[in-house]
Amino acid sequence: MAKRFSRLKYGLEMLRAPNSTAPTPDAPTGTVAKKFQDFVGKKTRLVYPRAADSKPGEINKVSVLPFYFNGAAGKETIVAQSKRADEAAPLAGVQTQCNQITVDFENHVKLAGFIPAKVTVFDYGTASTSTLSQITGERYDKKNGKSYTFPYGASATEKAEAEVRKGISAAVVTLGTASVSFSREKY
Repeated sequence: MAKRFSRLKYGLEMLRAPNSTAPTPDAPTGTVAKKFQDFVGKKTRLVYPRAADSKPGEINKVSVLPFYFNGAAGKETIVAQSKRADEAAPLAGVQTQCNQITVDFENHVKLAGFIPAKVTVFDYGTASTSTLSQITGERYDKKNGKSYTFPYGASATEKAEAEVRKGISAAVVTLGTASVSFSREKY
């Protein structure tokens, strides 16, 4: 269970008699503890509908140089990227730092089992919405925004993943209202 729920989990444990091995009794109806207990017991179903404009839609093909090959020319690999991410104009600087190459279906290959390194950028803007938690029933401020995922790879001059990440992070900082997370390449 996530650390953020540790106090609720502890509260449910305190409902039990000391040194008891009996199941935890039900928390009082209408409380945050009861809503959390129902969530933990899978008695409630969480629904997070996705807006149509947040779905990836059409998938485009781009090429990257895998870090595995140290940016060696001739090792370009075809990977997928959503058209939605490709057309995210405010993130053009980020996409440039990803070292993507226009796909050449005759000379580039698709490696079996290869998962490219990816960067996910959440552009949250400045607005937030007061939202009711489905887990606890309490209100919280949810940042409005959109996330975009880009595959990235090495280049002739940037052979180490840390170098590329540094460039991507710098591009994200210039946006001013975005956060970034990375996942490593797998091959």
